[in-house]
Amino acid sequence: MFKVSILFGDSPQMNPAKIAPGFEISEIPAGPQVNPFMTEAEWQARKKEIKSWNLPPVKIASHWLDKPCTSPDADWELMEFWSKRVMRRLSEIGVEIAGVYGMFFPKVDGYSTVRQTDQAIRYANLIGDCAKPYGIMVALEPMADLNTLWPTYLEGVKFAKQVAHPNVKVMADLNYFLKLDQPFDVIREDPELCLHGHIAGMGGQPGVGDLVEKHKSFFRVLRSIGYERAVSAACPWVGTEPGPLNLTRETAKTLAYMKRLREEVYNESTA
Repeated sequence: MFKVSILFGDSPQMNPAKIAPGFEISEIPAGPQVNPFMTEAEWQARKKEIKSWNLPPVKIASHWLDKPCTSPDADWELMEFWSKRVMRRLSEIGVEIAGVYGMFFPKVDGYSTVRQTDQAIRYANLIGDCAKPYGIMVALEPMADLNTLWPTYLEGVKFAKQVAHPNVKVMADLNYFLKLDQPFDVIREDPELCLHGHIAGMGGQPGVGDLVEKHKSFFRVLRSIGYERAVSAACPWVGTEPGPLNLTRETAKTLAYMKRLREEVYNESTA
């Protein structure tokens, strides 16, 4: 059975101190919270701050380096520095999976497609190498943007196979499946390559809008492959009651929603 997780700290409204208790895992945005350009003294203070939030175990990271690797002027020295330092710092707070968004692998007009692909493979191997000493796995996240090298989940799987690094696999984000009308069943084709999952609601958190059947279908696929890692609520957060956003109340609602659907799916007959 998968774990219910939440992404925190990626915007001012996602105050970790106001997240409802009960989530089983949490997901940290690497760039904003584990900034490699902080001094070591600043990082030690940040680690204490992260611990003080009393969140469930921080096992997942997202929001990777904000510099693309496919341009002709890619700064490899900077990317190597950033990757090594962030992976080391992520390991110090217990992260086991580092998500890398597809936007960091954009198509570049007027630049050789072969060279772009070669650079993308080189960079994926670089971050895999940086992750390996710490036992961290890298989850490439296809984002349904046709201006990236691998917009769909299946293209992400194909790319991960080209990279062929033992620490580099893929992430399944439900919203990006829906954006390009991708069938969830493709996850079953290479189940060992699925490292992490993201879900959201309609313009907000899970439970906002009517995506119950989509969410349950997604959960059924995860159940069918024996997936036991995490599914994070990774989304914008909106108020569902009058007045300002009450993050504690809304995260409690989302937690209950995700656990209820998980329970329903895992109690269904598979006969």
